[in-house]
Amino acid sequence: MGVGPRIGGRLAGLLCFAAALPWTGAALAVDSRAEVQINLCGDPALVIRALHLTAKGMPTKVWLFDSPSLELNRQGLRLRLRVRGKDAEMTLKAGGQDCAKVDAASLQPDGKCEADLHGDTFEDVVSLTHRLSGHKRAALLAPQAGMEKPLTYVLAGTLDARQRKLLGARRGTAAGSALLPADIARLGPSTVRSYVRAGQAYGVEIWALPAGQQFVEISQKVARGQALVRRTEIQQQLAAAGVAICPDQESQARDKLRILAR
Repeated sequence: MGVGPRIGGRLAGLLCFAAALPWTGAALAVDSRAEVQINLCGDPALVIRALHLTAKGMPTKVWLFDSPSLELNRQGLRLRLRVRGKDAEMTLKAGGQDCAKVDAASLQPDGKCEADLHGDTFEDVVSLTHRLSGHKRAALLAPQAGMEKPLTYVLAGTLDARQRKLLGARRGTAAGSALLPADIARLGPSTVRSYVRAGQAYGVEIWALPAGQQFVEISQKVARGQALVRRTEIQQQLAAAGVAICPDQESQARDKLRILAR
């Protein structure tokens, strides 16, 4: 076989790789959505009573993955495992995107790009999620001493092709070669309980970390152009109910990671 077919095969592989990256095209437009996120301060039990919240569904166990130095977080990346009953989902989030330039086809079948609104700041985030089999979930959550390979290899094996390509491109590494930090750790589990309020479209999550720290966040997804107005409406409702809004609206996610990584 001549050189031509080999070059053609390599070119085809490169084109497939590029097509899989969320920021490489704009053949199909991504819906312009935003998630209004407001961090609440104070006793979670008081928030529940003040807003007349009702528990929704069963609690979720959440593990985050990062190195002790929070290497992934510094690169705008977040790896999260959510387990509810027999269902387990692995999600990779990558911030610093531009949803207007994202090819919706590259996010299929269940990825998304939308803006997170914390305070006055919008950040476009690509989110890729897939379900884990019972075998992969068990391998990932096995005690470190019981793992056949280091956690970095076990975790990489639970990611799907889109997630591996996004990680490799963002971190400047080839898939399978330093895809994740060598000292990555499993942080958690945190217990997350969801609540709703009758007549309101927003939801509330209360996170309880292993050491007992609790975080409360209210959120609602809306059209991007309506996000600031909706945020103001929710803030007014919170003030009327006597619920305190945290002064710092941008650090809660980092604070969780720092506490978990201690």
